[in-house]
Amino acid sequence: MTGSLADYEQLDGDTATDLALAVDEACTVLIGMAEPGSDLVLIEEPRLREVDVRVSAVCDRLHVAPGSVFLSGFSRRVLEALTEKVVTFVEETDYATNGSSQSIFGITLTMRRRWALSGG
Repeated sequence: MTGSLADYEQLDGDTATDLALAVDEACTVLIGMAEPGSDLVLIEEPRLREVDVRVSAVCDRLHVAPGSVFLSGFSRRVLEALTEKVVTFVEETDYATNGSSQSIFGITLTMRRRWALSGG
């Protein structure tokens, strides 16, 4: 998946590798929090100088206020080392099968295009 995204966005080899590792780490975090049977969703948001990749899932273990959800420890350090920026988010959805809303927790990874770093 990330290989196809990197090819499509014409990312260089180092950036493509960093993207693959970052998405893998983000998915690992979300799998640990996801509600059983929920899907992992990956959305690409390309820009001129960077690419945002949003990874999210319906989570059953969000027991904090949405504004205070954070990514901590080793996973945050890994993601910050591999990407330009890491942002977490929580969205409420009302399409739950039981009629109540569910929380979608996500991680947005910003990858800077290498040519943009050099001013090209």
